Amino acid sequence: MSLNDIQRSVLMSQLNKVDSAKQIQTPRARQNEKQISGPSFDQTLEQIVGSKSTLQFSKHAARRLQTRQIEMSEMDQMKLQDAVGSLEKKGARDSLILMGDKAFIVNVPSKTVVTALSKEQMKEQVFTNIDSTMLVNA
Repeated sequence: MSLNDIQRSVLMSQLNKVDSAKQIQTPRARQNEKQISGPSFDQTLEQIVGSKSTLQFSKHAARRLQTRQIEMSEMDQMKLQDAVGSLEKKGARDSLILMGDKAFIVNVPSKTVVTALSKEQMKEQVFTNIDSTMLVNA
């Protein structure tokens, strides 16, 4: 056996050790693997954002819609949601959204319609604590 053969066998044994070390997992590595196997960060973020992305109506607003006989079509709801999204991008907090013959007071950060008014209730009405107004085509 020559010196080159000995060096080669030592080198090969070291390479085998490296390959087998990749397969051996420490308890900490197994724990990290368990954490990774759960929902990803993107999935969790989408779930949180998704739950807050739909427009909600407070109990008060739902009663106002019913008692004032304000009808909301699916298209109206989509327009209202889009308006809230636009207001959110601008940093609005409490907004008056005028949409045709309807008006809505919306808390933008929580995406909650606080109250709703028809054309009759809007006459000579004073709106306070509103930081923005948006006109939406009906």
